[in-house]
Amino acid sequence: MSRTILCVDTVDRVGAVSTAIDTEEAFEAVEATSVEDAHAILDERDVVCVVTGYELDDGSGLEIVQAIRQTAPQTPCVLFTDISPGEIDTASFEEVLLEYINRDLPDAYDRLTFIVEDVINHSAQVSFLKPDDEQERLDALEQYDIDELPIEESFDRLTDLIASHFDTAIAFIGLVEADEENIVACHGGDWDRLTREDTICTHSMLQADVMVVEDLREDKRFSENPHLANLGIRSYAGANMTTSDGHVIGQVCLIDDVVRTYDAEERHELQQFAETAMEILELRQAALGTRTVEAVQ
Repeated sequence: MSRTILCVDTVDRVGAVSTAIDTEEAFEAVEATSVEDAHAILDERDVVCVVTGYELDDGSGLEIVQAIRQTAPQTPCVLFTDISPGEIDTASFEEVLLEYINRDLPDAYDRLTFIVEDVINHSAQVSFLKPDDEQERLDALEQYDIDELPIEESFDRLTDLIASHFDTAIAFIGLVEADEENIVACHGGDWDRLTREDTICTHSMLQADVMVVEDLREDKRFSENPHLANLGIRSYAGANMTTSDGHVIGQVCLIDDVVRTYDAEERHELQQFAETAMEILELRQAALGTRTVEAVQ
């Protein structure tokens, strides 16, 4: 499956940019010659990278980058221009660019293809959204000695119950660590760990309420993720496991290979299951602490 790259520049320049992108078989270049055209394409298509000039007939390429940051903040962007960095007005566009290439360099178009592939791969490897309390959240998770807690059988029974209750293909409980999600129990799948850039829970944990994605193919955050496609994931629902101090350390999730909707009552029920999972974790941790004190005495 080719990856769509949005190429934005003036009419006399955009063709050369898209031709350079199309030399890479894995890429498909889509052209826009104005900020307005770029907005229309972003509304209609999923793109994995934006390559844009700086000066456009109806505005700045930075406006396009700012727009995609609102809907798909992880999408890498490349500013391909002959305008020097010192002449670029970035005052209103904080931290919006991943890469800058001077198009006047002799090998600029060869470098463009290389840089585009590199920033896409880099984004897939290390770029994911983090909660504002990320370090405090990780410290809270570390307080639970997961390897020593007898939670596996309880969580297995709970995921079996959740899958049966919602009649879904997969139900799992995952604890979100620094770089991975540790799947501590999973009904319907043989999952152990998922990298955070490949797990939908990276997004779900940022929401206070239950997050539902009825169709991943229609959601720009996930439609271009080949790992999720390979897993056969079509729909998702996730509820937060939250500590008494308000830190989200994990998720209770529903996965299906068909489009699914969840009404308000079902979302409430999923949140209750997440609270139950958190209570089990708290009780096991308290019991472990009691046994440790008794052993010392």
